[in-house]
Amino acid sequence: MKQIAKHLLGIIIVSLTISCTKDNNLSDTDNIPGLPPVTQIGANTFGCLVNGKPWIPSGNNGTANLSIDYDPGINNGYFSVAAYNISSTMTTYIILGIKDSVLFLTSNKTIKISKNEKGAFLYDQIGICRTYSDDNRIYSNGSIQIEKYDKNLKIISGRFNCKLYNTNCNDTIEITKGRFDFKF
Repeated sequence: MKQIAKHLLGIIIVSLTISCTKDNNLSDTDNIPGLPPVTQIGANTFGCLVNGKPWIPSGNNGTANLSIDYDPGINNGYFSVAAYNISSTMTTYIILGIKDSVLFLTSNKTIKISKNEKGAFLYDQIGICRTYSDDNRIYSNGSIQIEKYDKNLKIISGRFNCKLYNTNCNDTIEITKGRFDFKF
């Protein structure tokens, strides 16, 4: 009887070890302290690194510090995320979106962020310096990667990055490791 119990215990341990394998869809670089995890479940999360520092929506000015706007009736579909962060020294805003053709998006689609591109945009205000990717005085380069776009479950999630240079402020803003996951 002890022999059967030992074999049974061995089978259970092996089964648990096999079932606890690492998720191959996420790399160790996806888990960044201070940022929400990368998800595709409609978790209503948003975060990124701004010049290497974690940035997430926080604080309250009387409105929600994180909101999504999804309208399928404007230019074949419009999507944007607006977020702000209030600290003791300043308030910063990030707005990220796709101006048109959201209805034609598919999962695993990349849209460029650039003043010369019609699709994606990013607006950032840090202090008094406003940087909008469509402004002709702004150098911008980046992308939004739509990783999940499910019209039935009403989930849109993905990643983004962008480098913006404002000639008025002589300031470069580098946004990396951006992630969002929303129900719309």
